[in-house]
Amino acid sequence: MKKLFLLILLIQFPFMVTGQTNAVIEKMRKERAEMEEQIARQEKILTSTEKDISSQISNLNIITARLKERTTILEKTRSEVRSLDRESSRLNKEIEQLEKEHEQCKERYDQACKFFQRQNSNFNPLTFILASQTFQEMRRRARYVGEYSSSLYEMADEISQKRDTLLNRREQVELLKQEKVELEKVQQEYQAAVRQEEKNLQEMVNKLKSKRSSLKKEISAQQKKRDELSKEIDRQISLAIKEEQEKRKKTPVTVQQEQEDVKLSGNFESNKGKLPMPITGPYLVVAEYGVHNVAGMKDVKQNNLGLEIQGQAGAQARAVFDGVVSQIFQQGKGQIGVLIRHGSYISVYCNLSETRLKKDDKVKTQDIIGDIQTSENGLPILHFQLHKESKRLNPSEWLRR
Repeated sequence: MKKLFLLILLIQFPFMVTGQTNAVIEKMRKERAEMEEQIARQEKILTSTEKDISSQISNLNIITARLKERTTILEKTRSEVRSLDRESSRLNKEIEQLEKEHEQCKERYDQACKFFQRQNSNFNPLTFILASQTFQEMRRRARYVGEYSSSLYEMADEISQKRDTLLNRREQVELLKQEKVELEKVQQEYQAAVRQEEKNLQEMVNKLKSKRSSLKKEISAQQKKRDELSKEIDRQISLAIKEEQEKRKKTPVTVQQEQEDVKLSGNFESNKGKLPMPITGPYLVVAEYGVHNVAGMKDVKQNNLGLEIQGQAGAQARAVFDGVVSQIFQQGKGQIGVLIRHGSYISVYCNLSETRLKKDDKVKTQDIIGDIQTSENGLPILHFQLHKESKRLNPSEWLRR
């Protein structure tokens, strides 16, 4: 009887309850809803009439950006399908183990019941307790009898728990199957969208191939403007840094101010990859950071030292983080540039038609900086750069896209 009780203590298994599957599905559904909203917003970014080579290049950039976004979303759905498969595999392994444990519990329970029935005819719990020599022995025997009788109930309860857990896991596997079917339907829609954008891109490339000479000339003119703007931005940053150094010589920075700058820089760094896009409304990144080939033309390259973000009519620039306006400068042709300092980091917003800010104004994350000027093609395009003091950074690594 004592051996039976010890056996009962040794066969207890952990009862595993998890909401992991539901959490995986809910996360996917939320991300999918955000992607679908993003697609719907991007559809509002319209191409311009192809009146000249400049507008055709602009349209090429828009289609290229759309294709990139659609491809990214398609890869995301493929990744989600793989995640569902991994979760199904994990649950099936868990079900297999639970089935084994469930059978073991039933077998041991059956053995315990048979043992209890054999012993019951020769064992009287009351006589066993009253035969004690001392009061302490009587208490021990009474506790032992109670534990002995309750052990069978505990085993039965464990069998019930195992059964409930198995049912729960099987329901989760079925839920995953249904979710995968829905996700594969969405994936097919995204694949169709990617194929359509690839077709649009090829048509645009074919149009431009016959105008290669004019294309190269226009790309070269656009590159010259970008280079000039980047030189001016570098100059303005150098001026801002010099002015701040001169100011500190005249009015030394307090310990509190230094601590605030360090804290702001740290907060900015901790938000890497999480900063909001510096533009209101729907947008497309039509020129990425760095050197890139023009779509479909390997010998035609563009070099961009920031991001060019196209918005919808009426789009405005907005601050990516808390900071202070460090510099406002004329960019040429009535365009305005704004520098905002975030501790040791500086965000730059160019191609603005106006700004309601002035130097030394404090701004909060997503505060409006100004209206984005409409280009000759009728498209508002924000030029955005990010620096750590005079060192240029890749904005794509810092923004949440």
